[in-house]
This record gives sequence, structure tokens and C-alpha cells, in this order.
Amino acid sequence: MDYQEILSKIQQDVNNDLRTDLYRYNGILEAISFFSNRLTYDQITQAAFDFVNELLTVNKSVLYLLQDNRFGKVKSRNLPQAPETIPLNDRLKDFALYVGNVVNGRTRLEAYFEPDILEKTEANLMIPLMLGHKLCGFILLSGRVSSDFNENDIFVSGTLMSLFNNALESSSRLEELQKANRELDEKIFSLFAINQSAKAMLTEHRLDELNQLAVDVFSELTLSASTGFFLYDKKSEKYALKAYRDVFHSGEDPRIIYLTLRPEAQVLMHRQILDISDEKDIGYFASLFAEGAEPLLALKARYIVFIFGKASELLGFVTLGETISGTDYKKSTFELVDSLASYTYIALSNAMLIQVVNDQKKLLEMKLERLITLNQLIKNINSAQTSKQLIDLALETLTVSLGVENGLIALYQPEDGHLLVNTATNSAFCGLAIPITSRLEPLFQGKIVFESDATLVSEYIGHAIADALPERAGLLAIPMYLDLYEIRLIGAIIIFNTRSSLLSEEENILTFETIANHMAPLIDGFISLDRKKQEYVPDVKKKFTSELKIQIEECLQYHFDLEIIRLVNEKATPFTEDDFFRTVAEHFRNAYPVSYNHTYVVIHNEFDYNRQILERLAAEAGVSVTCYRLYRDFNTYEELLELLK
Repeated sequence: MDYQEILSKIQQDVNNDLRTDLYRYNGILEAISFFSNRLTYDQITQAAFDFVNELLTVNKSVLYLLQDNRFGKVKSRNLPQAPETIPLNDRLKDFALYVGNVVNGRTRLEAYFEPDILEKTEANLMIPLMLGHKLCGFILLSGRVSSDFNENDIFVSGTLMSLFNNALESSSRLEELQKANRELDEKIFSLFAINQSAKAMLTEHRLDELNQLAVDVFSELTLSASTGFFLYDKKSEKYALKAYRDVFHSGEDPRIIYLTLRPEAQVLMHRQILDISDEKDIGYFASLFAEGAEPLLALKARYIVFIFGKASELLGFVTLGETISGTDYKKSTFELVDSLASYTYIALSNAMLIQVVNDQKKLLEMKLERLITLNQLIKNINSAQTSKQLIDLALETLTVSLGVENGLIALYQPEDGHLLVNTATNSAFCGLAIPITSRLEPLFQGKIVFESDATLVSEYIGHAIADALPERAGLLAIPMYLDLYEIRLIGAIIIFNTRSSLLSEEENILTFETIANHMAPLIDGFISLDRKKQEYVPDVKKKFTSELKIQIEECLQYHFDLEIIRLVNEKATPFTEDDFFRTVAEHFRNAYPVSYNHTYVVIHNEFDYNRQILERLAAEAGVSVTCYRLYRDFNTYEELLELLK
């Protein structure tokens, strides 16, 4: 070959390299434009393999990507014998951190790959695909179609590597940003949902409605298909299923489930959410409740969320089933559940406190009503004119205002040593005597006698009264006594049952005892007053009947005539003085005012004349007149008494 031919070939090679370089520059610009778009991981790796083969005019190549701690073959070109996987060794694991560049030459590649792998792939160049400090894949190249790689090829490979890795980094950052945006949107929605749910629960103060509302809130916000709500029940001292919701079987309600907390149970605050599928969580739940987790199978539970109060107090828990969509619960869902549990605790605490306040309010209203009733009763008692009126008013108030269904009031008779029934809800008991047995002897000491067994009532008051009671819950005997120098029994209020409360209820006993204490001095005063009246005030009725009997017997013996005239003043009252009697007494010596409105006059002679005088006085005063004549209207003293009844 002469010199000109050599120069011509050199010029041709130069022209070929210039055309190749121009093609590669245009390709790199096209690659920059392509990889500047929003691409996924798969799109970037697939396109990287294609760009490398196109721009470097590669003869043989293969793409490996990291999958499950090994590199798997994804695409290859003219290398059917390339291995399907390449193990992730320590050198490749630290490659991105300590090397992070294109590896050129068989000798250098042997530091990272086994010889048989290099033989099968015929690799002379590796372009790594890196994401941060992690080698996520690589492209092994054998050489160009027409020649081996030169320095220009290595430079282009490094440029493409930077472009690919930047695209992978941008794609990863974009994916993380999108994920963060989704999580942020979920948190914003969760905050909004929690805010609305908290408003709904905090404004509901009725426990039954709050239980159902809590189930609905947990079910809606977690998308749980089956949700149960357990709460501590004070009556049974167990955790009871208060509400349940099954989205797909709304008509089916499970039976009431009760779970007993073990006395030795140790509740851990940090274990608030339990997974039913986890044996450790199942064991922990079984260590808390004697029944274990088996009763929850009927609720289709998958997770358990505890609701804690103050000082690790376990108020209850919520069971969550599978999601409506069948997908797993997200981390944000459990964060939402944690917040919901806190708001549920606050709502439950508020509802319980309000219920306590309402109960106390009802109790205060009941006590006020009792005080008003007691005050009215005392007013009525104070207005009584006789002991009988007082006792009748007391019994009526006990039955009407204080709910006594069966009871009686009896006065103690010292001369006979028994209680005499003065008034009772059953009028047949009036006048019956109740002997003071050993069971009633505490009454003499001013102590209340209580018997809760209805079958033993007869041992206190005898069979005559006990057997005639239509219904009895027991016996409550309240003594009426005076405690001066010693206790003196006046009588007793005996109650057998009430309409809406227990005999042993403290409020009842206190009310009945107050009534008895107020009645005792009044009854004692009436008894003393009656005794004084008998000593200082003549008994006109007794005097009239005794003298009348003597006069009738004398008339019958000597055949004298006798006439009895009864005068009834309907206008007279026990609180005003009877002027009519004074007028009659001025005209007739044998005039007897037996009551405030009844006056009797006994006539022995001049019957017509005396009768006319009485009729005239009676007509002026508006008094009725009735005459009874011996031998005509009656013949004996007993017959007269029958007429005067």
C-alpha cells in the first residue's frame, strides 16, 4: 500500500469516528430528553439496556436486576447461555459505596464475578445501575460489533451510567414524595375523621347510644367488616359485649358475651393492639381473661384494640374483623385506631360521670320529694284534734305518699301488755291485739325490728294478722317511744311491703322513723289530755245514759209517763260554742248536751206545753226536733238506745 492509500484510509477512519461521535452525541441528547420524563423503575432499566446497545453498538449484552438477594437476568442480546441468576456477594453488595463507576476489562471484572459467569457472558465491561448506596442492577457488555471498546466508548458508558442512575434517583425520590403525599392525605383525612367522630362521641352522653356510636365510628373509619365493642359492666363485674356491627350480615346479632378479667391479670399499656393470628398476642389475651379468645370467634375478630383509662384501668376493648375490601390494615389505620380509642375513653368517662350526676340528681330529687311529703305529713299531724285523727292521717300519708301497701299503726296497752291495732290498710285488723313476743321486745329499747323472711312474719304478730295479709315482703316495725328518764313505748308503725322499694332501704327507714318520732309525743299528749278530761270535765253522755236508765226504770215501776226529745243542730261545729243549748238549759232542768250538735231533753209532765216551747226554740234556731214517748215508741231502756243510734 502506497503512502496515498495510507493517508486516504486514515482520513476515512477519522471521518467514520466523527460520524460515530456525532451519532452518539445526538443519542445522548435523546437519552437526556427521554430520562428527564417521569419514568418508573422498570421503564428506566428497560430503556437503559436499549440505549446502551444502540449508542455503543454492542455485540453481546445482558441486563441483571437485584431480586431477593440475587441478581436475575431480565434481558439479553446474543447471549442465550448467560446464567439466569448471579449471587449477591460481599463485593457486589458494597460496590455502590466503594466503587460506583463503570468497570472495564476482564481482569477488573474478575474481582466481582466468578470466571464461569464471565465466560458465559463474555463480559468486558459493566455499567452499574445504582440507587443511593445500593447496587440494584448492572449491564454486562462483551464489546462493539466491529471492535473492542475504546476510551470514547468508556466515556460514553460513564455518561450513560450517570444519566441512568440520576433517573433512578429521581424516580425513587418521586415515588417517595408521592407516597409521602398519599400518607399526608390519609393523615389529613384521618384528622378530619377523628375530629368529626370526636365531636359526635363527646356530644353523646347516653351510654347505650354511645356504645353503638363507638362501634359505627370504628367500623366506618377502619373499614372493618365486623366490629364489636366490649365495656366493663359493674353489675356483673365482667366485660360485656355492648354493641356489634356486621356489614355483610346486618340482621344477625351475636349472643351477649361476657369475659372475666383474671384477678392476677397484668394489663400492659404498650400492648394496646393485638393480632388474633399471632400466638403471642393470643397468649397475652388469654392471660388477661379467663375465657380466652374463643368467644371472639363468633365476632369474626382479627384485631383487638384495648381502651385504657387512668392508672392502666381497662375500660373495654374493640374487636376489628377483616376489611371490607379484603386488604390488610395500613399503619395509618392503627394510628387512627389509637386516637379513636383515646377519644372513646374520654367520651365514655364523660358519659359515666354525667350518668353519676344524673343519678345523684334523681336521688336528690327523691330526697327532696320525701322531705316535702314528710313536711306535709307533719303539718297534717299537727292539725289533728284527736289521737284517732292523727293516726288516720299518718296511715293515709304512708299509703298514698310513701308507697306503703300493707301496714298498720298500733298503740301499746300497758295494762294488757300488748299492741292494740288502731288503724290499718285492712280495716279488719282494727281492734286486734298483737302480743309482745320476744321478737318484738327490742321495741321497748327503742330499736327497729326488721325481718326479711316473709314466712316468719307470723312469729312476730301472730297468725290472725299474718295469714290475712294478701301480700307481704317481710316486716318492719318502727317504735314510737319517749326517751325521758327511761324509754317508754307509745306504740309502733308496722309495715309489711311497699310498692316500689325495699323495706330495708335506708331512706324508707329514716322517713318512717322520723314520722314515728314526731307522732310519739303527740299521741302521748292526746292520751294524757283524755285522761285529764275524764278527771276534770264531766262526761255528759255518760251522765245522760246513766240517769236516763234510772228514770225509765222508775217510770216503769210506778207507771209514770216519760218523753225524750232529741234536738239536732246541723249548723253547730266543734270549734264554736252552742248558744242554742244555753237557751234550752235556761228553760229545762233535764237538758243534756251529749255532743256539740246533739241535745237531749227529758220531760216528766206537761208534755204538750213543754214540747211546744222546744219546737218554738228549735224553729227559731233552725234545729230539728224528734220525740220518743214511753209506752208508745219504746218500752225499755235498751229499746230507747236502739232508737237513739
